[in-house]
Amino acid sequence: MKIRSFIIALAAASMIPLTAHADTTDTLTVNGSPSVGDTFTVTIRIDSDRNIGYLNSSLEYDENVIEFVDGDAIGGGGLITVYSVPDEDNSFINCVLTFSAVGEGDCNISLTNGYVFSNDGDVLEQPDSSTSVHVDASGEADDSSEEPQQDISRETDDTSSAPVVTEAPSDDSDIQQTSETPSTAAPVVQGYLISLSCSAGALSPDFSYDVFEYTVNADSSCESAELSATAAAFSDTVSFNGGSKLEYGENILTATVTAEDGTENVYTVKVIRAEGNNNASNTGKNNAENKKNTEDKYKKFLNPALAIILVTLIVALFIVLNWTMKIGKRKKK
Repeated sequence: MKIRSFIIALAAASMIPLTAHADTTDTLTVNGSPSVGDTFTVTIRIDSDRNIGYLNSSLEYDENVIEFVDGDAIGGGGLITVYSVPDEDNSFINCVLTFSAVGEGDCNISLTNGYVFSNDGDVLEQPDSSTSVHVDASGEADDSSEEPQQDISRETDDTSSAPVVTEAPSDDSDIQQTSETPSTAAPVVQGYLISLSCSAGALSPDFSYDVFEYTVNADSSCESAELSATAAAFSDTVSFNGGSKLEYGENILTATVTAEDGTENVYTVKVIRAEGNNNASNTGKNNAENKKNTEDKYKKFLNPALAIILVTLIVALFIVLNWTMKIGKRKKK
């Protein structure tokens, strides 16, 4: 009986990690019940008890049923790369992606091969949520199936939101254009920073990815400053200019973010070094320099004089010794 109780307790303990609270969670939600020709949205929700830096993940779907139209992502043809950052509240990301229904059927949508990062660059989670959407056949397509093909083509030309009809060649070209357009559109977060800091002090105003000018008030004792930054997308590059040695007054430092498509954003930080101790230090330096100059002048005059006195004393000593020796010899005689 005791052994059986022990086994039950051990089994219960082994299940504790399976029910442990997750610090970071992700969900995928389809908004709406689309028909062919409709647009709808998919929401990626990331929640965490730590400050979220950004989301970088792939999203897979069936390109024969739906196609990506707009949002914080780039790509198309069944696979897009999502780059998204939090708004004002860093505890969650609410990324809304717009899709177009291009074919009837069921479509699985899933997050793969991605990470959620903190502001410090730590990996908070690998998102793996999935969902599905069912696309119904368009009612307008069914009503128009009995009409001649010529009338269908006319409706397609006159109405940009006309349903997809497989018999009409013009509709096929419209679908192809829809699937190709997103691949050339850059995501909103490319070319931006998700964090920026200065070693000389706090930024004013507080950092936000869409604010490009900041001020830092530094103490007079602060002799150098450097910027640290993190880009929103892995493909972005960040270059820095200015910094290092600080002059009294205004100093300009910049961080330039370059996206993969060549788009640039420049973040400017004006570091103002206080001049409170500048005058005192300059006065001390001037006094020290004046004292040194005075000593140098005295040395120029005193050194020759001391040399003459020393030579005179040596000659006098020699004369005295010589005179003393002569007197001693005379006394002996």
